[in-house]
Amino acid sequence: MEKTNTMLAQIEQGKEFLQGARPELMNKFNQFHNEVFQDGTLSAREKRLIGLGMALALKCDFCIAVHLKALKAMGVSLEEVLEVCGVGMLMHGGPGMAYSTLTVKMWNEI
Repeated sequence: MEKTNTMLAQIEQGKEFLQGARPELMNKFNQFHNEVFQDGTLSAREKRLIGLGMALALKCDFCIAVHLKALKAMGVSLEEVLEVCGVGMLMHGGPGMAYSTLTVKMWNEI
C-alpha cells in the first residue's frame, strides 16, 4: 500500500507546487482535465477506463495510480480493470502484460 499511496501523495505535492509557481498554467490544465472527464457522449467512467488503458500503454506509473484511485471512487470493479488490462496486453504485448500486473498490484494498494 505504501508505494502507490506515496506516489499519489507525490503527485498532489507536485501539483500544489506547480499551482503556486504557475497558477495560470495549472488553472487552465485543471479546467481542461475536469472538462475531459465530464460525462458526455462517453460517461466519465468510460473515459477514466480509457485513461487507464492509455496510462498502461504509455507505461506511466503515476497516471495508472491516479486513474485507479478515481475508478475505485467511482465503484469500478477489479474485473473491469482486468478487462482494460486485457486490451492493454493485446495492444502492447509483453510490456502490456507487465504493466497489467503492476496495475493489479496498485489496485490492491489503494
